[in-house]
Amino acid sequence: QLEVIRRNGSMAEAAEAGDAGDAREDAPNPMALMGDILDKLKILGYEEFAHKNLDGRLLHVAYFVVPHPKPNEQFHYFTQIFAYLMKLNKFSFEAPDEFDDPNSTVANVMEALRRARITVDYSQAKVRAGHGEAVCVILNLLCDGALANTTPIKFSQIEYPSDVYPEEAPIDDDEEVSADIADTVAPTVEDDEDDDYQHSRAEVKKEDSKETKIIESSIDPTAWKVEVEKVAPLLKMRMDPDNKEWRTHLEHTKELQENIKGKVPMAKEQLGKLATTISAAIEAISSREKTINSQYKDEVKEYHQVQEGLQEVMKSYDERNREVSTLNSALQQISEQLETIKSQSDERGESMTDTGPLVRLKDAMKKIKKEIKEMDLRIGTVSHNLLHIKMALSNDKGDTRNKPDDDEEDD
Repeated sequence: QLEVIRRNGSMAEAAEAGDAGDAREDAPNPMALMGDILDKLKILGYEEFAHKNLDGRLLHVAYFVVPHPKPNEQFHYFTQIFAYLMKLNKFSFEAPDEFDDPNSTVANVMEALRRARITVDYSQAKVRAGHGEAVCVILNLLCDGALANTTPIKFSQIEYPSDVYPEEAPIDDDEEVSADIADTVAPTVEDDEDDDYQHSRAEVKKEDSKETKIIESSIDPTAWKVEVEKVAPLLKMRMDPDNKEWRTHLEHTKELQENIKGKVPMAKEQLGKLATTISAAIEAISSREKTINSQYKDEVKEYHQVQEGLQEVMKSYDERNREVSTLNSALQQISEQLETIKSQSDERGESMTDTGPLVRLKDAMKKIKKEIKEMDLRIGTVSHNLLHIKMALSNDKGDTRNKPDDDEEDD
């Protein structure tokens, strides 16, 4: 399905082989590839996909060429475009989420490229960066495959506008010459009007240029500050005291006093009614309280007794809690001692059941017996040699003793 991708696989082979930073001379240029990728994506109609799935964020010529201020966002954009192009290439690839593990996402991308039989000689770290030569080469190969799988694009023939011009009217040579002579001899009224209009326009421009010039002040700033300090106190508002002001206050207080006097009787009546209702409610509550106390006197005594019993039970409960806590601490100590004893017993049991020391002891006994045999053999050989030496020495002594006896007999 991807014959075009396989044909263009040489672009990936021309990239970096393994060492980061050692680029070959025939390596593809990411800037040039990004321009081709953008054109191919526009032909494939990726703008609709971007508006639906990428919040309308479109690519530009240097998006995958240089690192983005937000590398996670750039890598997520690359994976979304990769998934879109894989679908156009008729391969299944689920678009990852923005918060997925980048390492697993890159591994899935490389596996998808293997399934699509696209050989790319780039490491996962370069694809994980989300920009650069590796990303541009992968997207370019996928765009070529998508264009090969889609229906061929047909361009309609260019339609040029028809060259239709109005036919020229027949011109009389005599009339043309006479008209030229008339124009040169006498200027018309329209020429005079055009000259007046141009002159007026020039004057308007001069006035506009004068008005639009920057106004430069010729006043000394220090003199201006001094003048402001002189004038500022005069600009403050001063209120002249009014001699009739106390009379207005007095009249206003009298009006308020009359108003209060008119409202006092009504307020007294309302407050009296409220006081009577409140006193009646208090009397009813007190009488009801007395009746309740008289009716439930026994229950109140029982309640007090139960409360006293509850307090005693709570005291005993607290004491039992303290005893339980002390017993728990003692139990914890005993359990710790038990665990230590168990560990010691386990170690002793293991040491008793362990045949390793016995095996080592047997091996040592065998070695000692072997060494004893070797020592006995050596002792035997040494004793045998000593016996031979003694016998030789004794024979030599006997010979020396026999020789003088023989000499005396000869004499």
